[in-house]
Amino acid sequence: WNALSGEGAARKSILINLGGGMVTDLGCFAASTFKRGIKFINIPTTLLAMVDAAVGGKNGINFYGLKNEIGVFNPASEVIIDTKFLRTLDNENVLSGYAEMIKHGLISNIKNWAELMQCDGRQPDYKQLKQMVGTSIKVKEDIVEKDPFEQNIRKALNFGHTVGHAFESLSFKENRPVLHGY
Repeated sequence: WNALSGEGAARKSILINLGGGMVTDLGCFAASTFKRGIKFINIPTTLLAMVDAAVGGKNGINFYGLKNEIGVFNPASEVIIDTKFLRTLDNENVLSGYAEMIKHGLISNIKNWAELMQCDGRQPDYKQLKQMVGTSIKVKEDIVEKDPFEQNIRKALNFGHTVGHAFESLSFKENRPVLHGY
């Protein structure tokens, strides 16, 4: 908010969020609340952000040690996916995002699940991964379209998150952070 205000952002400004999940979540929340809401574009640079945080319009920030305690439902004006960013990631970050894709496979269909199980997440075929990213985003978009405010079917996208967020919070508390997908 300080940067937006200091640079003279107005109601017609557009915020571009270039980065991973934390950047897209914080940027989306800041844009959604600055001047009662300005447009924003997400350009995710990690696999996890591409298939999760940057799409779907659910944005949250942590508060008093609780994950995503404060947030809004507000989709980006645009999400620009460039899978070339994936070649810059270390193996841990690829696997962290791949875990989210596996969840999408579990809640979608057997063909998607089977394809995900055939991929070697440790040495990905980037052409295949690009296609699978598209499939994963489509799974999430289809669910979000049916339930934009998480009243029913969209809750399936939280599969594993309750326990996962508890482990993630504990890891930060003990100063041994783990990536979100782990």
